[in-house]
Amino acid sequence: MTRTTATTTDRPSGAGRRRDDWLRNGVVAGFLATFGMMLVIAVAYGIANVLGDPAGGTIARWIAALGDNPVTQRTTNTLTLAVGLSLLVGLLLAVVYGRWVEPALGGAGAGPGARKGVIFALLPWLLSLALFLPLVGGGFFGAALGAGPLPILGNLVLHLVYGAILGGVYGLSLDSGLDGSAADRANTVAAEQGAAIGVAAGVLLGLIGGWLLGPQLSAGAGQGATTLAGAAIGGGVGLAVGSVAGMGKHQPTP
Repeated sequence: MTRTTATTTDRPSGAGRRRDDWLRNGVVAGFLATFGMMLVIAVAYGIANVLGDPAGGTIARWIAALGDNPVTQRTTNTLTLAVGLSLLVGLLLAVVYGRWVEPALGGAGAGPGARKGVIFALLPWLLSLALFLPLVGGGFFGAALGAGPLPILGNLVLHLVYGAILGGVYGLSLDSGLDGSAADRANTVAAEQGAAIGVAAGVLLGLIGGWLLGPQLSAGAGQGATTLAGAAIGGGVGLAVGSVAGMGKHQPTP
């Protein structure tokens, strides 16, 4: 009995090709990139509290305003919501990167992954300055924070860290052994199905957990905010767990 082997002749290889494992690796890279960005935020916030002085010189006042302003006060009061939304947005951006942006930037062999990630991160950086900051009271490009150019520069550093980690980690597995076989395609489908199931289950469990435990976990935040945060965290975790669990179920036949 002759067994045929699936090939990838129907899809171009190399530059411009979307990886078969884009979802799994995108989610993993998104988690690490979001964690790295949040770590930088924590360090920068601590430095601002140490070096900032509202009564000092111009730079000291800018640094003080960067660490204590309406946006940071609002985020502190709804910390659970901020963490949940950061995780969800970081994962969604990673999925967008793996599905569309990385192939558009040349795919495998088109330069270092970290460089491609940094290029991608420039767009959310601009959107953060032009849309997010005005929505949360920081003004267009952070003008209402009283911190001079620091919101623009600090936001840029955060997004460059996110992009470099995202692109670098995503590019680590370019030679992961996926060859377009039937098992590889089945793994891809399973990962997408697992991600969908994981998101649905995670959002549901997060809604319930946020509603029941929110007032105890986030003092000062309304129950609606903590419920939304629970849904965001649950959806993000479900996306990661479901997509990774789905991969690897189908092994190639020797």
